[in-house]
Amino acid sequence: MRLQNDVWIGALLCGFGLWAAWEAQGFDARSATYPTILAGLLALSGAGIAVVGLLKSKRDLPMADALRAALPAAAVIAAWAAALGFGLGFLLPTLLMQVALLWLGGVRGGLRILGYALLITAVAYGLFGLLLEVPLPDSRIPGLL
Repeated sequence: MRLQNDVWIGALLCGFGLWAAWEAQGFDARSATYPTILAGLLALSGAGIAVVGLLKSKRDLPMADALRAALPAAAVIAAWAAALGFGLGFLLPTLLMQVALLWLGGVRGGLRILGYALLITAVAYGLFGLLLEVPLPDSRIPGLL
């Protein structure tokens, strides 16, 4: 089986975004705004990726190569979710996840990766924890961020 580059990924992201927007409509009026906007942005981004994929080259990507490339990132995200569930807090697991994803994405240089990871983690914490007041998981281990 072969995937056409970016078209299927964009279509899947668009579908997930539409599904999430549909699900968010079941929330109360105050709670539905943020997930609906986020889901809409995901659907719009996915549709854009699919359209660009249709307009670009028609190079095929073997399914096995796509899965082999995506599995390490999926494992990192699963480990991050597990760390949140085990009570390791938000900041340290998110920082470590960003370091791993940046490295998997091809960013090189320890200071560069750490700087980007710190920036992304700080922005995520500021946006969700401070600005939107989303309750982020606290650490069950004293002294661990």
